[in-house]
Amino acid sequence: MPVRALVVDDSIFIRALIRRQLERIGCVVAAEAENASQALSLFRTLKPNLVTLDIVMAETDGVDSLTAFRAMREEAPATQIILMTAMPFDESRETFMSAGALAYVVKPFDNSAFERIKLKLAAAFPDLLDAASAAPARITARKANL
Repeated sequence: MPVRALVVDDSIFIRALIRRQLERIGCVVAAEAENASQALSLFRTLKPNLVTLDIVMAETDGVDSLTAFRAMREEAPATQIILMTAMPFDESRETFMSAGALAYVVKPFDNSAFERIKLKLAAAFPDLLDAASAAPARITARKANL
């Protein structure tokens, strides 16, 4: 079973980019949300292993994101949360990282950012990510035998 993710960002374009990157590293995106309140509702329903959370969104300020982050951490401490932001603030980074965020990614991001995330996820979920990473290799092997 792969790492199941919830992607939270107010931009549908950024959500699509994050989805593709997560799928590339072996995760499955279970749902997407465009604001913190929607994210909390989906989080409580789906209980994903991973949440990518934009800190500053159109209908959500940093305080709302921090509140959502803390609620998720309290309700499911094993869920890993990756913060995504286009506006890097050292104090925000320190606050979230000390509260247990897995990573803090500054937009625009690239493949290397998600390769680093994959390494962190592999440490957090060794069984889940190993199974997901092995699937493409099995498919390739099957095609080669045809």
